[in-house]
Amino acid sequence: MRACSPGRRALVPVLSEATINVQLGEVLRTKHPAWREGVGVEQARILPCERERRPDIVIRYPGGQVVVLETKFAPGATVERDACARLGQVVDSSSEVVEQAIAVVLPRELRTGQGALANRVAEARFRYAVLAGEPKTPDRWPEAGWLDGDANDLAACIEHAALSERQVAEGTELLETGVGQAAFRLEELVRHLNNKDTLEHISVVLHQEPSEQTTRMAMAIVANALTFHATIAGAHDIPPFEDVSFEIDGTLDKGQLLPCWHRILREINYWPIFKIASDLLRPFPIYLASEVMRRLVPVARSLAQMGAAGTHDLSGQMFQRLIVDRKFLATFYTLPASATLLSELAVPRLETEWGSPEEVCGLRIADLACGTGTLLNAAYQSVRARHRRNGGDDQHLHPGMMERALIAADIMPAATHLTASILSGAHPTVPFGGMCIVTMPYGEQATETGRSLSIGSLDLLGEESARSLMGTRPHVVDLSDESGDLLIMNPPFTRPTNHESTAIPVPSFAGFETSQAEQKAMSGKLARLRRGLDAPAGAGNAGLASYFVDLAHVKTRPGGVVALVLPAAFAQGGSWRAARVMLDRYYEDLLVVSIAASGKTERAFSADTGMAEALVVGTKKRNAEEDAEPRDVLFVNLLRRPRTLVEAAALADIVRRIDPKRRSGRLMLGDADDAGTFVRAPLAEGGCAALREPALAEAMLALRAGTLALPRTNARPAIPVVPLGQLGRRGLLHRDISGKHPGGAPRGPFDILVARDRPLYPVLWAHDAERERRIMVAPDREGVVREGKETDAVEVWQNTASQLHFNLDFRLNSQSLAACMTPEKSIGGVAWPNFVAEREPWEKPLALWANSTLGLMCFWWIGSRQQQGRARVTISRLPDLLALDARALSEEQAVAARDVFAGFRDRKMLPANEAYRDPVRQELDRALLVDVLGLPKKLLDSLAALRDCWCAEPTVHGGKTTRR
Repeated sequence: MRACSPGRRALVPVLSEATINVQLGEVLRTKHPAWREGVGVEQARILPCERERRPDIVIRYPGGQVVVLETKFAPGATVERDACARLGQVVDSSSEVVEQAIAVVLPRELRTGQGALANRVAEARFRYAVLAGEPKTPDRWPEAGWLDGDANDLAACIEHAALSERQVAEGTELLETGVGQAAFRLEELVRHLNNKDTLEHISVVLHQEPSEQTTRMAMAIVANALTFHATIAGAHDIPPFEDVSFEIDGTLDKGQLLPCWHRILREINYWPIFKIASDLLRPFPIYLASEVMRRLVPVARSLAQMGAAGTHDLSGQMFQRLIVDRKFLATFYTLPASATLLSELAVPRLETEWGSPEEVCGLRIADLACGTGTLLNAAYQSVRARHRRNGGDDQHLHPGMMERALIAADIMPAATHLTASILSGAHPTVPFGGMCIVTMPYGEQATETGRSLSIGSLDLLGEESARSLMGTRPHVVDLSDESGDLLIMNPPFTRPTNHESTAIPVPSFAGFETSQAEQKAMSGKLARLRRGLDAPAGAGNAGLASYFVDLAHVKTRPGGVVALVLPAAFAQGGSWRAARVMLDRYYEDLLVVSIAASGKTERAFSADTGMAEALVVGTKKRNAEEDAEPRDVLFVNLLRRPRTLVEAAALADIVRRIDPKRRSGRLMLGDADDAGTFVRAPLAEGGCAALREPALAEAMLALRAGTLALPRTNARPAIPVVPLGQLGRRGLLHRDISGKHPGGAPRGPFDILVARDRPLYPVLWAHDAERERRIMVAPDREGVVREGKETDAVEVWQNTASQLHFNLDFRLNSQSLAACMTPEKSIGGVAWPNFVAEREPWEKPLALWANSTLGLMCFWWIGSRQQQGRARVTISRLPDLLALDARALSEEQAVAARDVFAGFRDRKMLPANEAYRDPVRQELDRALLVDVLGLPKKLLDSLAALRDCWCAEPTVHGGKTTRR
């Protein structure tokens, strides 16, 4: 053997990619029981066109589409190209098309040394990206950079990528078409044969008024049962469709089908799938049933072949289009990606040994407003995935999870049917006993002893059990207080007040055609239940969702988790204050996730709501009394709603990894794709929600502490600010000026009319953006004293009339003023309530501050931003508005402020969101901060940078073309 030459480095043996691929394949086989035989590594003759090289890793298993992994050692220069080349190729043995491929960059340290290689691969961190679409123009996710994760993270990515978006879209369209055709044919025959009893029967079973939507929903439920039948045919001796069909034409025979379903219910169970479908179908005449089956059976066969019974919420995507009574029941559908995000933020908090079937099945996970079951299904998927990652087979969990761990309730029978069906579809061939799924009574109900009044799931605020009908024998579902490990819900958003409709006294209880008397009685029952709670979150103007926060709290055990989809107004709305106080007191590690985007739907986690939403997750303190000190909340602000399950799971992982020591920063999807921002702050600082630029939060939090913290400077000068309420008192609610009581009797002393030349009681009542471009605004109405209300009218004038008025409903992208002055005293109205300063000379400095950039930001900071480009402050919250402390001004500064006001009172300003290009607003900033308060001129450049950032916020410009 020849020795190495002196000075020449000895060669270090290195491992090939193929060697690492074999080990990585072995690791992945342990992450999912279905992958143990479904992972192919470096196999030939798997895909066509393999003359150059065979695929590195191919994962194919029942219920998922084929996914190809291509690997390269870092820096992985060609790995994306290799992965893209696999897109669109067909797996020879099954004709499956590769829809998604994953490019994986292997860490360099795996190249050397064979010792403990299996452990090193299992513990290594990989960089990876998902490719989909056309090979030459692929969709890449993340759009830039790479995701970073270990084998568990990679396995989770593979699982989500194995869901075929194409199949989901095709299945949804197929189901919608079949259901529509069956419903149309049914109604056509009913009209032709004058058989209205069939439609009446459907409405009774579904608890809904006869309508096209009700008929379509019934057909969807029957189609769902047929799909499940086709999926499990052959198992448990269940006959295929051919064995229960007419011999003459092959049409499904109702006379043979229903006994088959009855045997399934009696001997196997599957109650949630077949019971309501049987009830719907049973009274159909043979000719009607045959016509329906003729259209639904082909759909069921096709869906079963593509695995619809086990596909993530395929039925739910269709069901949300059929849902009835959407306005008053507010049954808005949680998008699957949003559900995955929420569940992946909540489930990892659960305290359990994920590898133990006993511990996992001992969990209690509930959705008491389950709707289509999307959230509970996502939570179940998260639980099953963690059990698989820890070496378990989730198929063995299924009976225990279905019978004990998963709890659902809703007022709509069709909703609980679909929820049960989707959960059952996780393992459609695995039977189980009963289920903890409850259809809650709603409205007046006949009982053995008379009649009772029910308010749906909110009855559980005072009860600890409910009767489930999901089984051969009805049984009681234990819903004891403080028993839940995870309460995950997207509750209804309707209000218990009559602001939505003058014809409906209590809109939140107007579903199912409840009478006015029932609505009032139901509202009264809810109020009584609320009085029995400690520190209740529920509040009238916040709507029913706030009472479901109470329900979640009551049912969650100490150490358990709540995970809720709430209106974005939760973060700042005055009516949501009680909910924030309760959560702050009783929960820790609170997380609020919102979307910093513009558009009517882009800020929602649900489909069709047209309103901004927030995800709220928290862990219930074990001893709230001993741990009463409020802690900072983590506000996470996404730049957009997650579009896929892969993206949602990755975002959740990024959020979970945020360094607890960091106060603010950016979220990076991969190492180059900006996904959003985060800020740590008290829950009371709800302005941190839906925020694109963390520097704005830093500036506003510092300002509340009396410090001006601007970007691009280390200077931190003091600035005199206080809550507005310390400088005077707010005016009256407009209904106390001109409102009426429910019976029609006058509540306020005035009728509000168009103003005459010299009104006795001038009023500034409504908005007109164009006449409100200058700080000085003339009154637009007058108050005419109602008969018998003369004394009250004088009292209102003497106690509340002022020149200073504040904007309550500030449309930042069209209106210019946060506050205005009238030439003389006037009464404030709906849009412009009064503020009566303790000393009249303070009014002008307050008006100047309110319309400066910092003043606009202060209004926006505390305002509810439920609608885009709009900040709303309730009159009760007006005293919280941060204002210039006029008490701190010297006499010289006060004179300077009066001079500045005189110079700006009639100067026209652009809408607030255009402050970045408004010379008048910028001159006002200079005059107030430099000439009045004496701050250094050099801070103005830093203020300009902050102003630009603020104007670029989606909640400020609302997507308007005048945005920065």
